[in-house]
Parts: sequence; C-alpha cells; structure tokens
Amino acid sequence: MKKRMIIMALVIASVFAFMAGSSQASILLTDNFDGENGGVGSLNYNSFANWNVTGGTVDLIGNGYFEFYPGNGLYVDLDGSTNQPGLFASNTVFSPGEYLIQFTLGGSVVDVNTSEIVTVKLGNTTLGTLTLPWTQPLTQYSFLVTTATGGSLSFQNNGNDNMGAILTDVKVSSVPIPPTAYLFVTGLVGLYGIGRRRFKK
Repeated sequence: MKKRMIIMALVIASVFAFMAGSSQASILLTDNFDGENGGVGSLNYNSFANWNVTGGTVDLIGNGYFEFYPGNGLYVDLDGSTNQPGLFASNTVFSPGEYLIQFTLGGSVVDVNTSEIVTVKLGNTTLGTLTLPWTQPLTQYSFLVTTATGGSLSFQNNGNDNMGAILTDVKVSSVPIPPTAYLFVTGLVGLYGIGRRRFKK
C-alpha cells in the first residue's frame, strides 16, 4: 500500500511539473516578412526564410516597391506575376494540438472592383475561406483551431490575374492547458490525500 502511495505521489508531481511548463502560450512562428531579401521587394519571390511556395508564385512587395500599404514594411501578394498564384505554406510542420493563428490580410488595392478569396488551412483543417474586396484595408484575423493531424499553415489565393490579397504579420501560438485540467489534477491530489489517511488508519 505504501508503495502505491509513493507511485501516486510521483505521478501527481510529474503532472504538475508538466502543466507548469505548459501553462503559458508560446509563440511557435512569427513573421512580418521585413527581413526578406535584404528588405527589398521582388516579384515571384521564393526564398522565404519560413515559407515554401509551390504550384505557382507570390510577390514580395512594399518598402517603396509596389507599395500598396505605405508604412507597413514588406508584405506578400498572394497572387504572383505568372498568372498562377502559389500555395504559400510554412516550413514549420505543426504537431496535432490546439493553436491560435493570427495574421493580417488586405485587399489587392489595384484590382479594381474585384474580390480576392483566400483559403487558410492548418494541415487539412480549413480555418476559413475569406473574401476580401479590393478596397479592404489591412485587417487582422484570429482563429483558434484544434488539429488532430497537424501540418503546415498555408494560404491559397484563388485569383490568377497577378494581383492578389496582401498578407503580413503572421503568428502561430500554442494554446495553454485549460483551467479544467488543473481541476483534474486537484482531484488526483484529493484522492491521494484520502488514500493516505486510510493507510494511516
């Protein structure tokens, strides 16, 4: 009986230690693209530090080069200059779990009277299919998503006219363990205390 009590105490201690380390959200990916290409824009750019472009192209613009949103550094035009928008996907492959996904999207500005549709996914999980009028200013989006399979974060513009939605300020954070998990561990501690008192009797 004493051996069981010791084992239970060790298990509870281990769970508390794990939860203490997991209770704070941690940023797993953050990117505003300002560090790309020495801070200089480039059409059909595909040398991103944190992203892959496949199946087409995207443009790195801003900082005085096709500067549609002055004062916002560099950003990504999700429909490059080849009449075929690329799939813009993170190099980081996220494990199954719960994540807070944040990013900023704006309209194309120059593609008059045209809306852009952007599909955002984490692995196979679709966060949203977003419609952006050409006049939409830079707008922050936030999604809380749980994925059972994990995967890369990706953005896919539906247009093919070389003028797509504008992407910047991407951030992916892990989600802390919820307070209910602490209640579970507190219950374990209570059971341990009851068992210990019975053992003493």
